[in-house]
Amino acid sequence: MFKKISLWVSGAGAAVVGMIAAAAANAQTIPAGSLTVPSSTVTNLLASVSNIFTDQGILGLVVVAAAIPLVFYFAKQVIGLLPKSRARTH
Repeated sequence: MFKKISLWVSGAGAAVVGMIAAAAANAQTIPAGSLTVPSSTVTNLLASVSNIFTDQGILGLVVVAAAIPLVFYFAKQVIGLLPKSRARTH
C-alpha cells in the first residue's frame, strides 16, 4: 500500500514540476511599473497576524495544534526507553 501511495505522490510531484517547467518556458517578463503594491501592505499584513495572536481563542487553537505532534514525539521517545518484552516460546 505504501508503494502505491509513494508512486502516486511521486507521479503528482512530477506533474507539478512539469507544469512549472512549462509555465517557466512560456513565461513573459512583466513590464516595469505594471505591477504596483501599496507601501502599507506589509504593515496591514503584520497587523492582521498580530490581531490573530492576541485573540485568546485562536492563540489557544494554534498552541494545541503545535502541541499535538510534540506530545506524540515525546511519547514515542519515552516508549523507546522501555525494554522490549521477550516473546514466549512454547
